[in-house]
Amino acid sequence: MSLTVTIIAKLSGVEPRTARRACDIAVAFDGNVNAVVPEEFNHGAGARCYALATIAEYRPALFWGGLSALVAVPALMLLKVIHG
Repeated sequence: MSLTVTIIAKLSGVEPRTARRACDIAVAFDGNVNAVVPEEFNHGAGARCYALATIAEYRPALFWGGLSALVAVPALMLLKVIHG
């Protein structure tokens, strides 16, 4: 299982196989905005999963930059408090 699929599964709260399926569907749609998304990805955790998979596929710099910001911002805030 790839790191991207694992991260998407953890962030969206779905099982890794659901995250893998969302990534496969995002690749298969090839950017077609008129494609019909399966029902399981239309609401809730499935929608979050599919959105993250789409971002990871078509805008990888945004995906990895956002993940690094999730770590960097709290770390910088902690440094600001410590060195105040």
